[in-house]
This record gives sequence, structure tokens and C-alpha cells, in this order.
Amino acid sequence: MRKWQKKKKPTPNESSEGIKEKVKDKVSTSKKYMPNLLKKDEKQKEKDQVIIKRASMKRSTATTIGRVFMIGSIVIVALGVFSAFRHNLVLSDLEDQVSAQQQDNSPDNNRNTQNIASTEYFTAQFIRHYTSIEPGEDKQKEREEALQSFLATGLDKDAGIDYANIPGSQRYDSSDVVSVKQKDDHISDVSIKVHVTSMKEVEKKSKDKDGKEKVEKKNEEKQATLYYLVRVYEDKNGYSVIGLPQPYMPKQNQQVTVSENEENKNTNAAVNNEVRSFLESFFKTYTAKDRSDETKFFFKDSAKAQSLNGLMNYVSMGDVSVYEKKSNKGQYIVRCSVKLEQPVTGIQSNHNYEFSLQQDGQDKFEILTMKPVSYEIN
Repeated sequence: MRKWQKKKKPTPNESSEGIKEKVKDKVSTSKKYMPNLLKKDEKQKEKDQVIIKRASMKRSTATTIGRVFMIGSIVIVALGVFSAFRHNLVLSDLEDQVSAQQQDNSPDNNRNTQNIASTEYFTAQFIRHYTSIEPGEDKQKEREEALQSFLATGLDKDAGIDYANIPGSQRYDSSDVVSVKQKDDHISDVSIKVHVTSMKEVEKKSKDKDGKEKVEKKNEEKQATLYYLVRVYEDKNGYSVIGLPQPYMPKQNQQVTVSENEENKNTNAAVNNEVRSFLESFFKTYTAKDRSDETKFFFKDSAKAQSLNGLMNYVSMGDVSVYEKKSNKGQYIVRCSVKLEQPVTGIQSNHNYEFSLQQDGQDKFEILTMKPVSYEIN
């Protein structure tokens, strides 16, 4: 009788070897050709490739859109800057055009600024020589030569200064142009303020220790301020003074105008003498100090009355030429030469004036206008 025996358990080595065998069998089985699994695997690979491709395409498109957006932003900003710059240029052009039109339309700006400055400089240089006066033939000759480059041909070579009666000398100190008023394309009236110093020898009496009177000669200096109106002619060849300087007393809104006279000369001796007497009386009042209110009685329109009010003293009346206006009976154009004296320096000078007179009864006249003499330019 066989005894019952438990089944003998495999040893560890035996069990591990069995597992290995089973794994080998499974692996060998999985490596066998199976069409269904192969198709499934290929489809999965295709899906994976599509997903990868889509993902790749999405990243490229996003990058492209970002770049396009960035470039578009730069272009928009650049266009905005260009537009603003162009707009500013257009506005600047418009402003310049408007400014230029305003300057062209302004009466005060019709003349080139550079020409005005040149006219002022020319006049200042002329006044320097005109008011520099020293006695003696040599000094007179030097002054005449200096003035020739300023004065138009036909004017007095001494510019009206009477060298026969010079009590001393006069020194130019400084000058300032008050205004430049253009009469036409070639002629300007320059108003100028001049500072001078007069020097002359004077006798001063005194007593010595013994009480005896003695006379000493000393040089005396005095400062004076003068105002002149200088008429300047300008063309492409340069500048010329075309009239003797006229003294004037500046006043607000003073208007000085001159017109050429082409009327026939009057031959009535009686009228000519009456006109001379009238003008002599006028100039005595015109130059007298503290009598400026009386000059209005000589003018038809009292608002046009003028006065030097002691700035110059009347000396004498020179030539007087009377021209009758045929278009207005009883009206005359009068040109005259007057010698005046500077009260401070004592220097005398000749000045030419032109009047328009209205006869109001016998030996009675009224001044319509008073102007510097206008010379014809050849």
C-alpha cells in the first residue's frame, strides 16, 4: 500500500524557470504577424501625424499673425508721424504765406528793410559832415570835398552853411534817425535828431587884486540838440541828398509832403512884393520863441500851423519866386530862400521852402501848405 504523500513543491529555481518559459512563449506569440493589429497601429500613427501637423501649423500661423500685427503697428505709427510732420509743414507754409502777404500789404513794409537801413546810414554819415563846422579856408575846403560824395549836383557845395559869419566851431557828437518816410520809389524824407557841441572864444571881464579890470579870452563850449529833415534820392547807383537840410521842431503825427511845381512864374511886381512882405512877417513869428500860437493866424487851416519856437532865429529873406496857379485864381506857389541862425552856436545857414498861398484881399494872404522845396530829378 502506497502512503499518501503531499505533492512536492517546486524549488525556487524551478519556479523562476517556469515563469521565464511562459514569458518567452507570450513574447514569441506577440511577435507573430497579426493584420488587424497592424492596421490599427498604422491608423493611430496617421492620427498622430495629423495632430502633430495641425499643432505645427497653428504655431506657424500664430507667429505669422503676430508678426503681421507688429509690422502693421509700426507702419501705422510711421504713417501717423509722417502725416503729422507733413501737416506741420503745410501749416508752416501757410503761416509763412499769410505772413508774407500781410507784410506785402502793409504800407510800412512796402520798402525793403535793408534799403531803409542803408538810407538811415547814408543820412547819418551826411549829417556828420554837415554839422562838423570849423572856421578857416582849409577846413571849409575839407568839408566841401567830404560833402561832394553826398550832395546832388547843383546844390550849394557848403550845403547852405554861411562861412562868412562863423563865430566859432561846431562838433558833431551823435545822431538818431527819427523816421524814414518814402515819397515814391526813389525819394525818402529822413527826419534826424543831432547832438552837437559849439565852441567859440568869448571875453570874460574880471578884476585883479588892485581892482583893475582885466579881460580874458576863454573857449566856451555848449551842447545843442538839432532836428533836420533830409531828402534822399535812391537808385541802383546809390544815394544822393537832393535838397538842403530843413530844420524842424518834431511834433506828434507830423506829415511832410512835397510836390513838384510846374506853374508859370508870376510877373506882377506888386504881388511879388506883397508876398515877400507877408513871408518876412511869417518867418519872424515862425522862428520866435513862445510865439507858436500866433502862427495859426497865417494859415487858412490853423491845424496845419507850424513853428520852430526858438529852435532857430530868423536872419533874412533871400530870393522869392512867385508862380500863379491858372486853375485857381488868387492862388500862388511860392519858393523862397531863408537864412536862419542857430541860437546856441550862432551858425547861420540857408534853407529853401515852398508855399501854397491864397490871396484874401489886398496885401493879405493865407498859407494853404508849407513844404520843403521839391527839385526836379534829371
